[in-house]
Amino acid sequence: MKKFVLYLNGFDALSLVSAAVLEIFKEREIVPERIYTCGISSVFATDYAARDENFERRVLNRFSFLSREFKPLLINVATKESILTKLAEFYKFMSSATSKKIKGMVKEKFVLSRLGTIITPKMDIVYSAVNVLDTSEVLIPYREWRVGLRASIAIVPIFAPVEYKNKKLISTAVVTGVPGFSSIENEERLKIFVNTMPNIPEVFPKRTWEIMLKADYTRTTTLIERFSKKFDFFLDFSKFREEIPDFTLNSWQHAKEIAESMISKMDL
Repeated sequence: MKKFVLYLNGFDALSLVSAAVLEIFKEREIVPERIYTCGISSVFATDYAARDENFERRVLNRFSFLSREFKPLLINVATKESILTKLAEFYKFMSSATSKKIKGMVKEKFVLSRLGTIITPKMDIVYSAVNVLDTSEVLIPYREWRVGLRASIAIVPIFAPVEYKNKKLISTAVVTGVPGFSSIENEERLKIFVNTMPNIPEVFPKRTWEIMLKADYTRTTTLIERFSKKFDFFLDFSKFREEIPDFTLNSWQHAKEIAESMISKMDL
């Protein structure tokens, strides 16, 4: 079997595909040499990195928290046309609420106190974040997984930037969408990129927040497309948002089916 490294991003419930890819690899006893991760996929990657038999159980245990914290504005979108509006409303709400309702949640104890039990990683997992001052990537090793996990899921304005070594960091998911982008040129092993950043439909934005969000997503998806050419395998799940709209058992089953189909076509 070829040695490979895995790159996982994620913004919403579509991140379940990242967890599904990891579950299928585990079932087939295929283990990546390293995982680069950002966004919600970092939670699932950390669960996987415990390297025990309870990975799927941990994924299922995350559903109630993730559904509660991201509902109803981010998930359970009924139609394609409403996605942009819903995401814009979500950003606007979270931005105005940060200083009031969310402030205590986004600080140091967020991951451990709100997300539940996290097991210390036992394999090489690298958390990707971006310095807000110069947009340079900061890679945090698994030995510092607590701060790495917080930084890699710091999707603004939902969560505040995380301080690390005198830098303020946000998730790479909202900047380039490609974790480990600074490492790609020097990585000699087989590189697999699992893209779960959802597509924004081709609708004309009308409100200011919609225009801002559309611009952010256009930039991110453009960068993802550019970086995708540098990978040996690019597993693009961005078009499956309707099949995986929320953090539920039904979406989890769909995620595994879709991931199984794509992985079966790979030659590892």
